[in-house]
Amino acid sequence: MSDQAMFSQLYNALVDNLGTPNFQLLGTPKDFSWGTAPTGQWDAAAYQVVSGMPQWSAIGQYGSLDATLFDAVRQIFGHVTFKVSPEQQADQTALANLCVQKSNAIVKANSDMNQVYLSSKQNGGLIFAARYPDINTWISNAPEATAYVATIQAATNAYNQAVKMKMELERASMPSDLQRAIDMMQTPSGDPATNNAPAGWTKVPDGAGILRWQPDFHIDTNGADWRASLSNGSAGAFSIAMKSSQSSSDFKSSFAKGSTSVGNFFWSVNASGGWSKSDLFNQDSSSAVKISCESSTRVKVDPGDWYPGGFMSELAKAQQGPNGQGYTIVAPWVANGGPGSSSLFGPNGIVAARVSELLVVYKPSFEITMSANTYQQNKQAFEASAGVRIGPFTFGGSGGHQSEYTKSTAQANTFKGSSTSVNPQIIGVIVDFPGIH
Repeated sequence: MSDQAMFSQLYNALVDNLGTPNFQLLGTPKDFSWGTAPTGQWDAAAYQVVSGMPQWSAIGQYGSLDATLFDAVRQIFGHVTFKVSPEQQADQTALANLCVQKSNAIVKANSDMNQVYLSSKQNGGLIFAARYPDINTWISNAPEATAYVATIQAATNAYNQAVKMKMELERASMPSDLQRAIDMMQTPSGDPATNNAPAGWTKVPDGAGILRWQPDFHIDTNGADWRASLSNGSAGAFSIAMKSSQSSSDFKSSFAKGSTSVGNFFWSVNASGGWSKSDLFNQDSSSAVKISCESSTRVKVDPGDWYPGGFMSELAKAQQGPNGQGYTIVAPWVANGGPGSSSLFGPNGIVAARVSELLVVYKPSFEITMSANTYQQNKQAFEASAGVRIGPFTFGGSGGHQSEYTKSTAQANTFKGSSTSVNPQIIGVIVDFPGIH
């Protein structure tokens, strides 16, 4: 059975349990081990998840170079104007074209980097695949990735500068709510280490530990409270069963429908310090797996005061009917168009979705049953492995709390394992759709 089919089974079962189709499953596990940040700051790992912008897909990644919600919303302002004099219009059009050019440069820089990774993975064989199983690992660890990351950052800086120039030109005559939205998205001045964060902003340490200004997000509770709540009882406990005989790969319950493709291994085992794909379900059409969690919860996430949600709703109306406030979306851009369109919102839009809740689980466990023949073929590898990944669930691994894991074999046809870590895992997010609802 394909990875796509297994992910779709798990996804559809989770959506049935959650009661909402607006769910995005994490293709790569996110272990919760966030530190408690000082007041007015965010832990960097936590911030990466809540600030990321989900793609229009049932499966998400949330890598360090993925677009953030803030960056995507900022791009909106490069494609919006309002009634001005002919002379002002000419100047604004020129800067709007410059914004498009700089935006295209970001797309090309990302595409070039992705092509290099895919080519290297194709030519590098098993050693490369084991060392760099996904592009985020390659970016973080491969020396040759540094230049491509720098090119993307330079292109992003050039784009932000072009948007800033366009915003400054428009300020004098723009509507007050648009002006306020732009003002709230300006990076604060001053050193974050010695200044308090203004409304809508927070502080996040970068890779070198230096505090940087970042747009703020609000979350219902912190990591310590999550652990205390999830370990106290069985609220949200669930079990999901999957069978290799069910070969459909249709994400029928997803908001994204046919827009979903899977680039991750559903089954992986950890050995010799790295993760490698397992073909257990492809070997045996009678195999099945049950995943259970002692408890789970949904943690609400909201963007801070910088987020112009009301303005974006009015902007979408302005393109579609008389209820808007007179904003103009610069052609060929539209509010929410079909495939191939230049859209601001919706499945083909710059701002497709945002994280509104995190789905967090506590102490997951698994039980895999199979034929006696498949059991004998895989028993030695399973017993020797340091960990197992099943979709977004991690059991064991190497280092830290991931090693808090038990496993066993039984009845000559069953593999079992469970996490004993007190740290929860984030396995997915509930998404909302700016400019749509």
